[in-house]
Amino acid sequence: MTAPRWAAIPSAALGEELRFLLRAPRGPGPHPVTLLLHGRGDGAESWEPVFDALPDGVVVIPDAPWLDRAGYWVDSAHPDGRAVETAVVRDLLGWVDAELPVVHDRGARTVARYSMGGAGAVRLGLAHPALFGTVIALSPAIYEPDPPPGSSARESGAFGTATARYDPSEYTRLGHRAALEAHPGTPTRLLVATGDAEPAHPGAPAALAVGAQARELVRLAGDTPGIEATFREFPGGHGWETWRPALRWALSAARDS
Repeated sequence: MTAPRWAAIPSAALGEELRFLLRAPRGPGPHPVTLLLHGRGDGAESWEPVFDALPDGVVVIPDAPWLDRAGYWVDSAHPDGRAVETAVVRDLLGWVDAELPVVHDRGARTVARYSMGGAGAVRLGLAHPALFGTVIALSPAIYEPDPPPGSSARESGAFGTATARYDPSEYTRLGHRAALEAHPGTPTRLLVATGDAEPAHPGAPAALAVGAQARELVRLAGDTPGIEATFREFPGGHGWETWRPALRWALSAARDS
């Protein structure tokens, strides 16, 4: 298949254009949809190392430059932030549904990403169960109860307010536990993977390590009615040596389930 190409649409939520990479098959469809979210400091083009492994159907990779590319895919209340979550789930997916020959069913929609984008995939996928049937989170940057000092989740403004760059109540409100507690029981697949050599966050306790938090996410999700949660560990650290085979596994598992 051809590589994704750049496109853009006006976004009412952002008050400006939303740029994204799009790969749409030439066939008449209808096609499944996969939404891929980039990590902290990255852009949509960061998915290039796995362009050859992208799933069949329509693939959409939004670009989120706001808050120094550390917006965590949420609607930030900080003055420097943007309503990124609303822009993606309402404006972008609304455009995809209206303009492309896609399957209009949550079971044919997947949201996936790594690191900060993995946290975003968990947020979007679990907080909007009517939109996504499958959630893939690779080395998700999730922390409970709070991010460690120095984390971009604290410093970027993603979980801020009009007067503070970080507010614990905002982090809790937009976190995975709140999304799980509000989940309506709609059948959802959650596939989580990490590397066996994920680096520790400097100065953070072991309980906040990526692997420990990912396993706890799967435990909590597995106790949530309607969610089928699976965890797998791969050789490697916080990079494509881990995420490439993990993505192949997750896409295959989602397709075969």
